[in-house]
Amino acid sequence: MTESQDDVINRAARLIAGALTELTAATQKDAGVTEELARHGAALEAVRQHLEQHLAEDRQHRALLAEQIANLAASLDRLVTHLEGISLLMSDLVGRLGATGAASEPAVPADTGEPPFRPGGEGISLGISEVPGFQVLMEIQKALMAMDPVSSASVERFQEGESRIQVHLRSPVTGLQLASALGSATGHSFAVEESKPELMSLKLKVVG
Repeated sequence: MTESQDDVINRAARLIAGALTELTAATQKDAGVTEELARHGAALEAVRQHLEQHLAEDRQHRALLAEQIANLAASLDRLVTHLEGISLLMSDLVGRLGATGAASEPAVPADTGEPPFRPGGEGISLGISEVPGFQVLMEIQKALMAMDPVSSASVERFQEGESRIQVHLRSPVTGLQLASALGSATGHSFAVEESKPELMSLKLKVVG
């Protein structure tokens, strides 16, 4: 109910009260009419009170609704602020993870002048001897997969320190470059025992 409707109801109640007053004054000499008007006046007074009560309840309801809307708006503001904070935290975390990943990627040394292994075919059959243990083998595989020239590295065999890894390339790389990059990434030293790019065969040895 709008404010203009409140005004209309109040004005109607005042008009009814005024009309009753005039009718009562005009019929004071007629006891029967006066009694009838009194009854009607009581009924109209009850209607007026009911309207006033309804208006009061309506105003109270609107005040409560306005308070609830204000509380909801405040809650939404807090939620937006919280989500913005989470977004900033996630952006910072992603940036840190990216920086960590870039820092941990093994650097492949510059070209040494030896014939490189090239992408294609079944990949390099990489044999590594004197591997101290399975954990070191996993470090070697992880380091290979982190290198830019390598697209995949799959362990095919590991027995008594001897391992074979199938390495697929995305760009050319030499045996010395792989050995040097593995040394930097794992902390172990690698020596090239045999490098045959034409046969896609490379043999390394863990020497320290």
